[in-house]
Formats: sequence, structure tokens, C-alpha cells
Amino acid sequence: MTLVRRILVLAAISVSGIALLAPLAARSAAPIPAAVADSLLAATDALPPAMGLDRSLVSVRGGSPVAPLSRDVETIEAEAMPTPAFAPMEATLHSAATPAPTPVPLAAAPTLAPVAAAPAPQRVVTYDGDTVWDRLAKCESGGNWAINTGNGYYGGLQFSHPTWHGYDGGEFAEYPHEATRAEQIIVAKRLHAARGFQPWPACRIKVGLP
Repeated sequence: MTLVRRILVLAAISVSGIALLAPLAARSAAPIPAAVADSLLAATDALPPAMGLDRSLVSVRGGSPVAPLSRDVETIEAEAMPTPAFAPMEATLHSAATPAPTPVPLAAAPTLAPVAAAPAPQRVVTYDGDTVWDRLAKCESGGNWAINTGNGYYGGLQFSHPTWHGYDGGEFAEYPHEATRAEQIIVAKRLHAARGFQPWPACRIKVGLP
């Protein structure tokens, strides 16, 4: 008896389910109103392409499906840049002309003064006397009355040229060493009369003259 009840309960449940599902199936088979279809199409057009909505699922009036829209993907290819031709690099050496050096003028060689000829051998005139003039001449010139060393003083008593002519020695010779011993003593006495033995300062003291 329990088994029969179960079968009856299952049958009743099945019939009830079929009765409930029949109106839903009939409603889904009914055509969609035109206003609803248009609103659905407008909504699908407003959606961005990224959502990937298949418009073939939307029906229009009369129940005819809308053909799916084809979206062609345009591929943009970058234009290939031409590769520049290979240009070999080669170093070229150019020889620049070197300007000729400007000649430097050489300094003129210094002009050498002519060398004076060696003086002729000096003549030596001595006198073995013991007068004051002989002693003074021996201190001044070694007793040589004809000496001319080129130091600007001449004769045994070493007169200068101006002094010689200042006391009239020119009446005997142009230079004192060209005059004789006696002529030089004459001029020396004239000088002594005017100035004493001061014209011979060193030898005056050495000989012991006042």
C-alpha cells in the first residue's frame, strides 16, 4: 500500500509541474513586440564593440533574426624604411705645402779695427850722471831719455805733450822723447821755476826732493 501511495504522489507532482511549465513555454514562443525589438537594437548599437554582443540573438518584427554584423579588422602595416646604402669610409690624406722658412738676415760681422803695426824698437838714451835731473829721470823712466811707452808721457822726465809745449819745448821737438837730454832738462828747469818739483809727486818723495 505504501508503494502505491508513492507512485501516486510522484505522478501528481509530475502533472503539476507540467501544468506550471506549459504557460511559460507558450509565452516564450510569442513574438516580441516591435517597440521592444527597436529598443533592444538601439541598446546594442550604443554598446561598445569591446563587449562582443552578438546581435544575431536579437529578433526584429515578425520574428526574423537580424544578420550578424561583420567587423573587418583593418591591419595597418608600417611602411618599411629603406636601408641607406653602405658608403665605405676611406681616409684621404692631403699633403699641405709647407711654406719655405723666411731667411733670417745674419748680423753683420763686427768690423775689426786695424791692428796697429808694432812700434819700432825704442831707442834708449841713458846718461850716467849724478845730477838731480838724472836721479829724477832714473825714477820716472829708468833713466831712458828717449822712452815712449804710449801712456801719454814722454822722455826721461815724463812730460805730457801739453806741458811740454806749455813751457816752449816745441822749439826743440814736437815730443819730449824726440829731444836730447840737455833739451829736456832745459824745459824741466822752466817748469821747476814755475811749480817746483810738484809735477813729479811720487818720485820727488822717493828721491828726497823738496
